[in-house]
Amino acid sequence: MSYTTIETSVQDGQPVELYEFYAVGVFHRYTSSAHPVVKDSDTFTPESIKRGDVVQNEEISKAGLRLTFPRENRFAASFLGFAPEGTTTLTIYRGHTTDTASEFISYWKGRVLSAKADQFEIILECESVFSSLRRAGLRARYQRNCRHAIYQRGCLVNMDSYRVDGSVVAVSGNDLTVSAAASYADGYFTGGAARGPDGAFRFITAHVGDKVTVARPFSVAMGGEPVVIFPGCDGLKATCETKFNNLLNFGGFPYFPARNPFDGGSLV
Repeated sequence: MSYTTIETSVQDGQPVELYEFYAVGVFHRYTSSAHPVVKDSDTFTPESIKRGDVVQNEEISKAGLRLTFPRENRFAASFLGFAPEGTTTLTIYRGHTTDTASEFISYWKGRVLSAKADQFEIILECESVFSSLRRAGLRARYQRNCRHAIYQRGCLVNMDSYRVDGSVVAVSGNDLTVSAAASYADGYFTGGAARGPDGAFRFITAHVGDKVTVARPFSVAMGGEPVVIFPGCDGLKATCETKFNNLLNFGGFPYFPARNPFDGGSLV
């Protein structure tokens, strides 16, 4: 029997839902069933997840979904404090245990936005994938400094061309002691990034000598671990030209006049 046949039947349905989370190359799979469910050779582990209603209305931004996990669930607990790296997507599949064909449909898809703890529960707030279709996109702005983020779209500087490999000698809070950083002038890595052994990135807020300060600590122990640091950019035309030889992609407008020609004053 197919999913549609059972779903529209009077009494043959025994619905079951599968929750597939994906973040930083790792899948976390759960099911509302009391027993493990296998879909396409992937096993979904039973978990007591409470799901809010799936709604459709005129305002997509308000058509979110709330999932409630037990407090001891390690995946949900990872969102408390510092959230996991990157975007965590969620796909909900729906099927029936009475379906001999084991057909599942994609019932809902989106991403995890935030989390909060409530006594013995952890609540994950999710938004639909369609919400991104109605957001206003970022538009280019006229400004003296470069409007592009270093190494990102528009900048086009190749990160690997400027990478500096080293190891963490010591850790003190957000400060990393990286001996390789001492070979560069103070501030060379400020505004850049540090990549840990697990592939996670951290923004570099300061660099003095062999001390590199990141915006927040790495989730793994960094003492003695390898690290890759990348130089930062202050958005100035001179920096783009001399430090990265990337003047053709400079996104600023350093020469536009400071006086407004339409304010009624004389430009002479």
